[in-house]
Amino acid sequence: MRHLGIRAAFIVGLSALMVLGLGSRARAQQPDVGPTITIAAANSTCDAIARVGELFKARHGGAFAFICKASGRLAKGLIGSSIEADVFISANRKWMDTMIEAGLIDAATVSSLWGNGLVVAAPSAHAQALGRLDDLAAPAVRQIMIGDPSTAPFGRYSKQALENAGVWDAVRPKVVTRKHITLLAENLAAAGPGTYGMLFSTNVSEGLSAVLDVPADLHEPARYFSAPLKAAADRTDVHAFVRFMAEPEALKAFTDLGFKTD
Repeated sequence: MRHLGIRAAFIVGLSALMVLGLGSRARAQQPDVGPTITIAAANSTCDAIARVGELFKARHGGAFAFICKASGRLAKGLIGSSIEADVFISANRKWMDTMIEAGLIDAATVSSLWGNGLVVAAPSAHAQALGRLDDLAAPAVRQIMIGDPSTAPFGRYSKQALENAGVWDAVRPKVVTRKHITLLAENLAAAGPGTYGMLFSTNVSEGLSAVLDVPADLHEPARYFSAPLKAAADRTDVHAFVRFMAEPEALKAFTDLGFKTD
């Protein structure tokens, strides 16, 4: 009986070693995806840049993480070290300049590859076409959602357009702000009659209808700016991705979603 006990223990031990060996071999056979490239992206670009990340991975491998917020919130987070990233994408020049002034980005590495258009939208169930921005001053318009002009570029553009159209003072009591464009689109889609919102055309999602294209000459050009952070200067994968964003395959991912790449 004693010999049987020793033999059983030997078999159990051998089995455990085999399992551990197989586990080690399985781990060794997993592909090394390398370090993660973290993208701090303006919220309005999040879907598009995720597509570009998948295209890059299919060709070069690698892994990605995306932090999507209003451009100003991203810049403040990066400057304050509450978030970390390898690439920054801003929906306007202002926040990219802020990053340059903070010493986190080299101005020579900044590129502007895409643009967008601003529209007035409404819940599809209650959408009424507008002829011009002045129509937002009508009594039937009860609320106007825009992005926070202090941190969200689409909100800054919206305020500029209303000011330059000469209706800001008239509509200001109706204006409510949202911290980022995805939240605004969600809230607007669930709103009732008389509620309108100003957002990028690429973010007119399900449940919303665009009722007016905002004239581009009423606000700063809606352009995006991207650059690697200085902290990623020795990351060849990061710089390869930044170059890839300018390739036709990557640009098509943006144009397919309605961005302007001319």
